[in-house]
Amino acid sequence: MKAFWLFLLVLLPSVALAQAPWKGFAILGNGRLTAVYSDDPRIAALTGRRGLQHLYIGDYAADYVAETAVSFTGNDGAALGSTADSVAMQPYHTARTISKLTDGSTGEVTCAVHPTLDGVILSASRNKPGAGFSATISFRQRIVSDRVTTLTSLVIRRGAAVATFSDGQMIVVAARSTGDRVAVADSVVTITGGLGALPHSVLILPGRSEAAARRALIGFRSSRDLAASVASGWAAWLRKGKVPTFPGADGAALLDAYKRNLLCVKAANLNGQIPADITGQFVTNGMPQLYPRDAMMCARVFLLTGHVAEAEQVIRFWADPKIPQKSPGEWFARYDARARAIDGGSGARFDEPEWDANGYYIQLLAMHERIAHRPFTALVADTMVHRLADFLVDHADDNGLLKEGGIVEWTGFLPATNLTCAAALRTAAGFATRSGDRSRAARYTATADRIAANLGRMIDPVTNAYADVRPAGHKAADNGSITRATGDTLYLWDTSATFGVLWGYPDHPAMARTMAFYEANTVKLGGGLQYFDTPDAGLAGYGHAVFFFTTAAAAQYQARFGDRTVARQHIDWMLANANSYGLMPERIYLDGS
Repeated sequence: MKAFWLFLLVLLPSVALAQAPWKGFAILGNGRLTAVYSDDPRIAALTGRRGLQHLYIGDYAADYVAETAVSFTGNDGAALGSTADSVAMQPYHTARTISKLTDGSTGEVTCAVHPTLDGVILSASRNKPGAGFSATISFRQRIVSDRVTTLTSLVIRRGAAVATFSDGQMIVVAARSTGDRVAVADSVVTITGGLGALPHSVLILPGRSEAAARRALIGFRSSRDLAASVASGWAAWLRKGKVPTFPGADGAALLDAYKRNLLCVKAANLNGQIPADITGQFVTNGMPQLYPRDAMMCARVFLLTGHVAEAEQVIRFWADPKIPQKSPGEWFARYDARARAIDGGSGARFDEPEWDANGYYIQLLAMHERIAHRPFTALVADTMVHRLADFLVDHADDNGLLKEGGIVEWTGFLPATNLTCAAALRTAAGFATRSGDRSRAARYTATADRIAANLGRMIDPVTNAYADVRPAGHKAADNGSITRATGDTLYLWDTSATFGVLWGYPDHPAMARTMAFYEANTVKLGGGLQYFDTPDAGLAGYGHAVFFFTTAAAAQYQARFGDRTVARQHIDWMLANANSYGLMPERIYLDGS
């Protein structure tokens, strides 16, 4: 999610939108279910699967589908070989695979999630009439997380396959056409039928009861044109927010990229849960990891693009008192999909400071007030702001700065955190003044002033730009931070400093100098920014890569405060390096991989 959130907000004309051949997934969903799909052959080589490879329903605690595959048959009923000729999200809400078949014809497979009806739609079509197709849906028999969920039954009832899981989840698989054949074996559903002039569709319909799933089936079957229904539904959702206009010859392509990436954020949001990754790379207890920071960045996208209801889901989720905090007003850095803060995950540690999230959250509440035109207390109690802001006041060091783990959870003094939290404390002071709490308002303002007065401590005396101030150049053997100084203070550049201004701290000369340093020293591979510097070889392998989220932040800064031509160059680079489905990778290594 880090990779594309800021890109959505930089609405500029662009030049050529060449597509780089990066492997990847499409992310589809409607806020109640999330589907992760790829027919990219390179993904298949890694996962051993194709099609729909992850399906989450309601939350990210269980992943029910392992694979879907669609094949084509000739007039003699024999299966035809195929080679994926192209994969894309085309239109923006649909994953589309076009394959060359061994008889010389062309087959097309699409996958979409309906915006209002809960279900995944797999469709097959071919440019040669009279042939057939076969679709297989493979369920996971055993889902292992903090508990074991099993597929307890898979049977055919009333012309549809009904899968029942031990956690109570049911999934009905049916053909849209009542004439297609449905069969089950072990954990696999197979649907076969003939192909006419129109695409044939297979429906994957979740429900907490079979009756609920079958009600959705009635809705899907009553639609005269499923593709048109999906398209009109997503167009209606976009119109609830802001649909920009892009001038120039590339305007249509830019608008398509805007829609596709924004829809991806929508798809990843399950009732306020937005993981850092949903493709299986980063997990805790076998489940996607929830990072407060990542979700709050996405909530900002929802607000700035006019989709307030989705932002409110995220805001309410992280205010839930059931979510444990490390100490009052301090979120953990990472949670599992049941919102528990525990170790046992891949990636960075869960117990390092993530104090920038306090600043993001307070700023989200202020942004929500401006856009929704109602006080933040309509969403959360004012005591929520008190806890977050009081924590920051109580944890500023003797000279006024806040520690932070940062996205790699490597603790030091980070400019992004201090800039964001200083802005947030001024916002919290305004909230306190409005409610008559003059004591809190004074403390919040005083701490913000102290942070502002000490920002110069994070200026590298050599580069005259903002830098992370680290007590050590590496992490400890247990992947934790070394907090006691091991030698001279280290000033290490970190291109995430830009976030501080984008999240509300006023632009100022030190930030302008810092951005000039970034542009001159960290831009690699033709237009993307590296993340951070370190003398530690292991961390450098990560930090020295070219990251999309820092590149997007630079683009937004340049568009708002600097050089729009440079902003456009960064945007062009991101679009040119999108994955095979037009979404943004997290990073590209310096060797070009």
